[in-house]
Amino acid sequence: MMNASPAGLPVLGPVERKVTYRLYPSKTVREELFRTRWVHCFLWNLALEERRRAWKEEKRSIGFAEQCRWLTELRSCSALLSSINAQSAQVTLKRLDLAFQAFFRRIRQGEKPGFPRFKHPGRFSGFGFKQHEGDWRLIARERSAHLKLRLSGIGEIPIRGKARTPGEPRTCEIFLSGGRWHASVTMRCRPAREHGCGAEAFDLGTERFLTSARLEPGKSEPDVSEGANPRHLRKALKKLRKLERTISRKMEAAIRKQGKRKGFRISKRLRKQYELLARMHAKVANVRKDFLHKQSAAMVRRSGLLITEELEPKRMTASARGSRKKPGKRVRQKAGLNREMLDASFGAFGAMVGYKAEEAGIG
Repeated sequence: MMNASPAGLPVLGPVERKVTYRLYPSKTVREELFRTRWVHCFLWNLALEERRRAWKEEKRSIGFAEQCRWLTELRSCSALLSSINAQSAQVTLKRLDLAFQAFFRRIRQGEKPGFPRFKHPGRFSGFGFKQHEGDWRLIARERSAHLKLRLSGIGEIPIRGKARTPGEPRTCEIFLSGGRWHASVTMRCRPAREHGCGAEAFDLGTERFLTSARLEPGKSEPDVSEGANPRHLRKALKKLRKLERTISRKMEAAIRKQGKRKGFRISKRLRKQYELLARMHAKVANVRKDFLHKQSAAMVRRSGLLITEELEPKRMTASARGSRKKPGKRVRQKAGLNREMLDASFGAFGAMVGYKAEEAGIG
């Protein structure tokens, strides 16, 4: 429901928005973050194994509530599981429950099921906290515009970041991305944005990222403008490919030396190359997201009505490989086109324009 602010701007009713903060942990806290993530990964695998066992042996499906009671029993006799926050452990169990709900939903809809998998600690996304002021807390810092984040069982961590619309903190997710720790905080707030007049129709593409026609009130002809495609991934592709070849050589050398393709020991040098590759991909993603946010915000700020076509990026970027009976044509060319479309991020841009238009109260 829309209300009006004192300045006359439309104000969206209470909604939840994500705010991402960068964490700057000390060496001791960083080690504790890695250990906590490992324990949550262990809990995920343990809970998944318990669900599988109950179905195989008893033909019984276990739900979230039953696993919470099972967790309480485990924590009473396990020093490892009792070392992490109880509410945070329930968040991990809830994630597993949501994974099973999505699995059954895909079966009902006739899609590829995708049964929940056991996780490797290095690929486990992170862990979450429920209650602000209880399990976790945002703390103001003296003589600094930035905050501190206090996590139960871990300690206080300096953070950097800023919410566009201040609100009430609800939940917190801690995750590792590109070798750096981040906190994604859910804020309950009432966002508002400025908007212009007139209508603007826009089209997205790979040759030119944006082509728009804006018709201002009182004019008979629209103003047509084009925006160049920055091609963020293409600019970094040469460095990425060089680094991937280096990683491939080091992996093959480790496989030959240890005589096994699975479970081989990763050296410190190879691990550093993995981390460098992750940081490079994270940098490309951050630059792309910043560009999309600026473009979508500028479009909403100058328009009163936005018109575009309804795109389906998933179908547009499908592979041309085909099947054994009917192999596809120009597969490599289509793969290159798919890469360019995914780099342009049509779906992400459409979602950003959508929620920003909703905040501004325009159609």
